[in-house]
Amino acid sequence: MPSIFEALKDYLPDKSILDQRPPFDEDLSKPLFHKGNAVGCITLHGIGGTPANIRIVADALIEKGYTVVSPVIPGHGETVRAQNASTGKQWLDEIRAAYQTLQNEGCEQIYALGLSLGGILCGLLAEEQHLDGLVLICTPIKMKRYLRIAKALSPILPVVGYPEGRGGKPVWGDNLYAQMYGGLSTRKLVDLSRLARTLKKNLARIDCPTLLVAAAQDDKVDPASIEIFCSGAINAPSVDLSEFEHSPHGCTYGPEKELVAARCAEFVASLVDKHTAASV
Repeated sequence: MPSIFEALKDYLPDKSILDQRPPFDEDLSKPLFHKGNAVGCITLHGIGGTPANIRIVADALIEKGYTVVSPVIPGHGETVRAQNASTGKQWLDEIRAAYQTLQNEGCEQIYALGLSLGGILCGLLAEEQHLDGLVLICTPIKMKRYLRIAKALSPILPVVGYPEGRGGKPVWGDNLYAQMYGGLSTRKLVDLSRLARTLKKNLARIDCPTLLVAAAQDDKVDPASIEIFCSGAINAPSVDLSEFEHSPHGCTYGPEKELVAARCAEFVASLVDKHTAASV
């Protein structure tokens, strides 16, 4: 296991990225809304990312005929400075608005699927509203130690750049599903951590079947996150776990992305079928 210093050494202070707007693709990185049937699904990306990061999951749900909304979290898809100016409350309000959109569209069932920060926000929504199903993908209820240290250092190390983006290259290379910022406002880890604590505190309010998706190569989520959820979500009717052996934290745009998307769509479809059978 790498030391804390080894984990942090590539993430160097880089204020030059504050106002750099990466060359985001005008399709995949934008908010998505697809009108389908009365089954509604929210898919939500992670911190520093865009809807492209979870698009493969959204597309798998669209193929099932569902109505899908995939918003951009405030402060994302623009610049790191915009991310720095956004707040946890704005992030949470965005998923609340997505839920309201599906209600306004007449959806009779609503599911929420989120990656990383998106998973935290989906979990918080499930604590506020009844959902028919919840999918938490690599959700950092507890972050890895080096990220907790980066959060503590945020007053003196407010912005870091990712090594993949040095030299002006987009960090995603040729993988358009991986579109994101070239760095991170570490101050936003404070917001993420605060939301994660609220989620952890109120896990017993979640009353829907839940799928936890984990990645064996995840370098950001402490594995204790799964145990924390399972021990706290005592009113969830079922909690399933799927781990993907060759996937990194961004498993929805990693080497097993198609398998991850298929598992998510399969989970939702199984609950839709049960709901339909129960109403006959």
